[in-house]
Amino acid sequence: MKTIAIVGSTGSIGETSLKVISKNKKKFKLIFLSAHRNYKKLIAQSKKYNPKNIFLTNEKFYKKIKSRKLIKVKNIFNNSNKIDYVISGASGYDALDLNIKLLKISKKLLIANKETIICGGDIFLNLAKKNNCKIIPIDSEHHCIDFFMNNFLQKKEIIKKIYLIASGGPFYEKQIKYNEKIKNVIKHPVWSMGKTISVNSSNFSNKVLEMFEAKILFNLPPEKIDILVERKSMVHAIIQLENNIFFPIVHYPKMEIAISNSLKIQFNENKNLDNISLNFSKPKNNKFPLVHLGHKILKKYSNSGMIIFTVFNERLVDLYLAKKIMYGDIVANLVKLFNKKTIIAKSKIKINSIKDIKSILNFAKNYKL
Repeated sequence: MKTIAIVGSTGSIGETSLKVISKNKKKFKLIFLSAHRNYKKLIAQSKKYNPKNIFLTNEKFYKKIKSRKLIKVKNIFNNSNKIDYVISGASGYDALDLNIKLLKISKKLLIANKETIICGGDIFLNLAKKNNCKIIPIDSEHHCIDFFMNNFLQKKEIIKKIYLIASGGPFYEKQIKYNEKIKNVIKHPVWSMGKTISVNSSNFSNKVLEMFEAKILFNLPPEKIDILVERKSMVHAIIQLENNIFFPIVHYPKMEIAISNSLKIQFNENKNLDNISLNFSKPKNNKFPLVHLGHKILKKYSNSGMIIFTVFNERLVDLYLAKKIMYGDIVANLVKLFNKKTIIAKSKIKINSIKDIKSILNFAKNYKL
C-alpha cells in the first residue's frame, strides 16, 4: 500500500484526485488533505475520505478557526517519513514556498501548478533532485510530453518541435468584446475549470505559461516550442521529430487520466475514436497577441521575464474578476508593460538563487500596473 497526500484537496485538481483514489482504496493510505482556507469543505472531505490529518495552508485563517481537528502546517514538514505520492493542486505563484517544502516530504510530487515551475525554474528542479523527489507534471499537455519522453524517446536531440495544443477557449471563432462579461469569459467549451484558469484559457495566457513551463521542465530551446489549436481538446501535445514524423498524443479531456497514469493505476473507461475528426490551426497574433508576447519572452529574456509575466497576469486577472478592470485590459496592459524599459531590463536579469527569485517576485508583486 502506497502513502498519498493532497494539498489543495478542495480545488478541482484535489477533488479529481480524491475520485481516483476512492476507486482504488486498497492501494493507498491517505496521509493528509489540506485546503488554503475552505475549512467547511475540508471537514466534509475528512469525514468522507478519512485522512490521517487535515490542515489549512493559510496560517492566519487557521488561527481564526481554532479547531482541534486541524493540525499545524509545520507538523507536516517535521515528519521524517517521506510520502510516496504528494499531489499539489495549490494554485498561483504564491504556492512556490509551499511546493518547495513539499519536496522534502515527497518521493514523487505530482504537480499541476505551472506557476511554481515557472517561478522556481531550474532552482526548484535542482532542489527536487537534492531531496530525492521526482517531479511529475499532471497538466495534460506536460503530462503527455513527459510520458512520451520517458517511454518512447531515446534521444531528446531528435525532437524538432513540440506543439502544446490549446482548445482555443470561448472566443476562438467569435468576436472578442473589450468589456466581455465574466460569465462569457469563463464558459470554457470543453474543460470544467476554476475562474482564473478559465480566464487564462480565453486569451491564451494559459498557453503562454505552458510554453514557459515546457522550456523549464524539458530543457528545450525556445524555437522548439509552439502552440496549435484543436477545438475538441482530444490532442494535448504533438511531438515533431527531425525526420518530420509527427506523434500526436491523444486522450479524452479528463484530468483523471493524467492523475491515474502518474499514480501507476489504470483508468478504466471504454473509449474509442469512432467518428472523431481532428483539425489543427494556429492562433492569430492580431486576435491573441499574448502568443506573440510569449514567444518574445522565451527568446529574448531570462527566467525573470517569465516570472514577471506570470505575476502581472495573475494580478490583472484578479482585478478583472473583482470587476476593477475590463476584460480587454488584461491583454492590453500585459503588452504595454513589456514594452517598458524598466520591465525589459528586469526581464533580462539572470536568476541564480532563491533570493534572486524572491527579488523578482517582489518587484512584480509591487509594480504599479
